[in-house]
Amino acid sequence: MTGVSPAERRRISLTAIGEFLLVILFVVSLPVLFIWTLWLFWAVLATALVLGLLVRGVALLLMGSELRGHTLATLILTFCLLTISVAFPIYYLIYKVEADPPLLPNVVLTNGEKTVVFQGMVHVGMESFYKSVVYDLESALQSGYRLYYEGIRPSPGEGDDWYSANGAGGGDLADHFRALADACGVTFQVDYFSLMEKSARRNPDRHVVADVTTLEMKQEYQRLIETDPEFDERMRRRGKLPEPRPPNLVDRLLDWHAKANEPQRELIGVLCRGFIAIALDEDNIRDRDLDKVVLDFRNRKLVERLLADPARKIHITYGAAHLPGVVALLRERDPDWKILSVKWVRGLATPENWEGTLDVPLMPVEKASP
Repeated sequence: MTGVSPAERRRISLTAIGEFLLVILFVVSLPVLFIWTLWLFWAVLATALVLGLLVRGVALLLMGSELRGHTLATLILTFCLLTISVAFPIYYLIYKVEADPPLLPNVVLTNGEKTVVFQGMVHVGMESFYKSVVYDLESALQSGYRLYYEGIRPSPGEGDDWYSANGAGGGDLADHFRALADACGVTFQVDYFSLMEKSARRNPDRHVVADVTTLEMKQEYQRLIETDPEFDERMRRRGKLPEPRPPNLVDRLLDWHAKANEPQRELIGVLCRGFIAIALDEDNIRDRDLDKVVLDFRNRKLVERLLADPARKIHITYGAAHLPGVVALLRERDPDWKILSVKWVRGLATPENWEGTLDVPLMPVEKASP
């Protein structure tokens, strides 16, 4: 570059690098538009056309004849940038799940007389996580632990009716989580825990569903309505929401998943796993209006059961959001409760699919009859 100043040389180099990165990002982003749906591609193209012409027109008004470049280049650049912007959230969610995954705690507590292992859980997660949890449960049984499980118990009639309307969004919560697990491409917790059923039938006293009933939750709800003005006001505001309530983001994803083709389902899985990861990190996956019933009340009942149980070793699998409240309540009863150890387990990730080839036939070759 004879006769080119160092500043101009740097400008040319940076421009080339920028254009190269723009092309790479555009190439990896463009397939998202087609997978999502073809109308999205045309919508982005039309938006780029309008914005590009608008930007070009404003630039001409401001700079006049001094403006360099062509209108076509402006339109192409606008389309590239819009395409990258649309695809960026998808790739961010992939990054979030893989590079910054939600971690679930495994905490060992003791007060010198009783030892409690608390394994934080998530309702839908990766198969390897549930395998490790089941392995730990089997090991705990061998070491003499009593196992506590989360699981709101049914109360046919008014309890179940209240829970269906308030806690399960008007439907069966297990069916909702199964559909969510299918959409996310992961596993539903309860389905994997069926591996413990044989052991529970053999030793029912070692396996305890340490949770409240739907009727107890309804009764606590009514008590709070009558005694807690703030809670009562929240429920009044909640009751003013339109019925039926508009579908949330998860409902929309599940509806889309039911109608989607295979590439779209893979894209939905990315979105679903990413949203769950963000929700777990921000601790906003719960219905906060009902925390005093769904979280605080159940924490109190769990701690009451723990302290009344004569077993000296108890292993709990419960939602991770319950851990801080449980530890605080234990220490209120006995300041000697302390945490002996904490380890973190990855609960969510992209499913791993490995493909290979065998150098032998998959089916035995039949020998010819003599």
